[in-house]
Amino acid sequence: MINAKHLLLMTAIILCLAGMLPRGALCREQISPKVMNLEQIVALAVAQNPEIEEVQSDVLAARSDLQQVEAAYYPQIEAIAVAGPMRDAKEPLVVNGRITDPSPGLSFSSIGIFGKFDITATQPLYTFGKISNRKEAAARGVKAKEHAVADKKGQIVLRVRQLYYGLVLASSGLNYADESMDFFASAVQRIRKLLELESTTVKESDLYQVEAYRSEAVRFRSEAEKGMKTSYLALKAMLRMAPGEEFAAADKSLPGSPEKLTDLADFIQAARTNRPEFKQLAEALAAREYLVKGAESDLYPSFFAAAVGSFAGAPGRDRLDSQYLPDELNHAYGGVVAGAKWNLDFGISRAKVDKAKAEYQRLVNTKAVAEMNIPIQVTKVYQDCLEALVSVNSYREAATASRKWVLTAMTDFDMGVGSADNMLRAIDMYGRNQGKYIESLYRYNLSRAELEYVTGMKTW
Repeated sequence: MINAKHLLLMTAIILCLAGMLPRGALCREQISPKVMNLEQIVALAVAQNPEIEEVQSDVLAARSDLQQVEAAYYPQIEAIAVAGPMRDAKEPLVVNGRITDPSPGLSFSSIGIFGKFDITATQPLYTFGKISNRKEAAARGVKAKEHAVADKKGQIVLRVRQLYYGLVLASSGLNYADESMDFFASAVQRIRKLLELESTTVKESDLYQVEAYRSEAVRFRSEAEKGMKTSYLALKAMLRMAPGEEFAAADKSLPGSPEKLTDLADFIQAARTNRPEFKQLAEALAAREYLVKGAESDLYPSFFAAAVGSFAGAPGRDRLDSQYLPDELNHAYGGVVAGAKWNLDFGISRAKVDKAKAEYQRLVNTKAVAEMNIPIQVTKVYQDCLEALVSVNSYREAATASRKWVLTAMTDFDMGVGSADNMLRAIDMYGRNQGKYIESLYRYNLSRAELEYVTGMKTW
């Protein structure tokens, strides 16, 4: 008879097998790493990178500056309200022609409340460009910060691609190392078989020679494993994954290479047109130009219209009705006026203009240096890409030929017309050429990624 304890245990097992129990129950759910390609990894890294978020905050600050300048077009209102205790004033006594206070001294019964409210609304009419120039400068500043964000994204994308290609390179190296070791294992079997048959075509030393070649393949495999782990951890850190989260690269081999690249002039022109920091520099230069105009406008007056109002009341005091004597305690008045404001600061504004012009010229020089250095930078990366491309094509052909050599050498050895030394040299050469091929393919992908970054041609 099945008791309740056994029934509960069987139910739990059934639910576990059906995948209905949560993690940490009787069985633990096996979580496979999330497989992601390069585009997915780039998107994830860009979406949550703190460096990008830091630069994006600068955009928000620049937009706030723009809003402040735009607000200057509208009326600026200033209102002040005050209230407090004030001694009441009763009708004075006239004794022998002298005015005296009927209630000398101070008491709580003689204290009343005084209140006053003043309001001023000022509307700019004409400012000689003080507002418009600074508004345009602030708008260009926003665009400059947005291009800075794009540049930072490009830097992050470049780093992610470098790490991803390193991860795939190490994975490919492991595969080719394993293939070479399989060839060496096959060679050992062939040599031992002939030694058992007491063949005169092989010697005991051939086995030692195989082991020497194989140790090199083992060393290469160990380096590939180390590189794979390093690239994986670095990429995982950039993705801001939790310690328990894992991922796997979708690509098992590095992207191939084109037969040729377009002309260098095309890449240089693309850099001048598309590069984010070059666009940022152009917008910053335009902003400085408008700031110079804004500083120059400070040398001239500003015309405005204003509406003013003032209200005051002291219940314990009589109102003074006179057009000649102002009553500061009981009044209500308002009006509309027009005016001009001109800061005559004895050279301070002129000095600010000179400073703005100097900062503008400094940025002009920075732009000139950038225009001079960009072709140099693009040319260097372009040449690196060309060099890697030549190596890729060369070592790809060499690896293909050496693999055929391996298969032919093994067949000749099995037929008794080939030597063990020829077979081992073929396997060793295949491993070396294959390693150089994937290394050159890696260098090509790195230089291609950098070329796309320095030209701003790649959009992710």
